[in-house]
Amino acid sequence: MSRNHTKDNCFNKSLLAEHKQKLIQAIKRIKHEIDECWDAERETYAQALSVELQNTFDDLEREIRSEYQNLHRFLDLEEEMDVERLTKDKEKRVKLLREREKKISEQGKDLERAIETLNSKLKEEDSPKLLNCQVNFVPPSAVNAEIQAGQFIGPLQYKIWKHMKSSLYPIATFTFDTDTAHPLLRLSPCSTSVWFEVREGTPPEPEPNNPRRFHYYYCLLGQEGFTHGRHYWEVEVGLKTAWRVGVAREDVHRGEMDSCTTANGLWTLALKGGTIQACTEPCPTLVKAAVRPTRIGVFLDCEREEVSFYNAITMTSLFSFSMGTILQPIFPFFNPCDTDEGKNTAPLTLFSPSL
Repeated sequence: MSRNHTKDNCFNKSLLAEHKQKLIQAIKRIKHEIDECWDAERETYAQALSVELQNTFDDLEREIRSEYQNLHRFLDLEEEMDVERLTKDKEKRVKLLREREKKISEQGKDLERAIETLNSKLKEEDSPKLLNCQVNFVPPSAVNAEIQAGQFIGPLQYKIWKHMKSSLYPIATFTFDTDTAHPLLRLSPCSTSVWFEVREGTPPEPEPNNPRRFHYYYCLLGQEGFTHGRHYWEVEVGLKTAWRVGVAREDVHRGEMDSCTTANGLWTLALKGGTIQACTEPCPTLVKAAVRPTRIGVFLDCEREEVSFYNAITMTSLFSFSMGTILQPIFPFFNPCDTDEGKNTAPLTLFSPSL
């Protein structure tokens, strides 16, 4: 056997051993993956049957039923009051009509008695003395028997809607905090609209005596912060091509951040590149929406430590964040973004729902 042939055999054996070793390693890796797979399956199965999961859904169901029971009680009370008002009006009108009927009946009897008296006097010789006797029918005051439906029904649903205001969570009313606004942002005189304004020349330097002002991102906060309770507000985004709204911790960094997400105390929804994203850590989460919302509703529930976003026109849920323990005030957060070469000049505007 030649030396070359021996060499080839040694090389082939070495290559085969190497391949086998790789196969053994691949098998070990796959077995490890299988173990992880079974562990994940067992964990998921346990979660599906967990008491905690069941209790969470039970609590939510009780809360939903409680909210609807409150609304039912409100509607039942409104119905009782309206029916009682209708019943009282009916009783009043019937009473007046009965009283008028009685007066007319009494006058009718008086007239009949007068006729009887006159007939009897006709037979007497001195009957001419009664010719001056006058008995007249004087109709009692008329009773308005016409029922105006508008007094009792009318815009009933609208009336209930307005009365229901007392049963709703209070709608947060606030303005933008001008002291936190980036220098390139412009606000309306009433501080309820904000937009990015292109300016010529060197960008303004941060104010050293105002650490609350954002000086890197084009954003600002609302005037009021919250640590407890439930608060809802709406932001008009219109047809803007980019925006970002949500909430931020009071200590959120005012300059450049390594991550503008929940990791740095921001819980926000953003429109970017034509899609809506929840700014989650470590990567944004795509939010699917049947239509692009023109107004965003933000619901901050400090008790549950959650913030949720809605299409405020249809009240369709868009996304919810769990915030963790709230240890400091949470402020409304807004970013109208830059002008996008003139396509994104419209403002963000605080919208005040009214009933």
